[in-house]
Amino acid sequence: MFSALVSSCVTQPDPQPAAAPQGAYRLDKDHASLILRLSHGAGLSMFTARFDDFDAALDFNADSPEESRLSVVIQTASINTGMADFDQKLAGTKNLLDAKAHPQIRFSSSAITMTGTLSGTVSGILILRGVSQPITLNVTYNGSAKDPLRRASVLGFSANGQFSRKAFGANAWSNFGVGDTIHVQIEAEFLRT
Repeated sequence: MFSALVSSCVTQPDPQPAAAPQGAYRLDKDHASLILRLSHGAGLSMFTARFDDFDAALDFNADSPEESRLSVVIQTASINTGMADFDQKLAGTKNLLDAKAHPQIRFSSSAITMTGTLSGTVSGILILRGVSQPITLNVTYNGSAKDPLRRASVLGFSANGQFSRKAFGANAWSNFGVGDTIHVQIEAEFLRT
């Protein structure tokens, strides 16, 4: 009964960016995921992990999406492979995540370029292990809707990209068939503040 009531209140996402309210949005942590994949065993499989604790702020400009701005903070020690001992090794190894010395990973956008009506690239600076490097994410705008429970506007995005871990000094286990390219997949909903 409750789920039927909620589903009857949920508006269908509007795919047009101009239809979304402008302004400040915060990440809805209950509806977000940050997945990492890299080659393992010289290509035997794509090893998968995720970060469980991260936050983001979006200043959304509906009239001119290129003028929007995004900032992200990831808690380094929240790496999760499903193997707690291995997570501690990833977080604690100096030439991997080195979470004790670098407890946060940060990203700040510097340029947004529309590549289609609902797609674009977000370029910015990723700070990992205290090293700053430019990266670019491919982003799809999934639309906007009203959250009936929180009574707030919601924006949805999917994004993906890749970067070299060695460029950030995270080069452990390279001689054991662990790849260099980190593939990132992001799903995120943002709530208007």
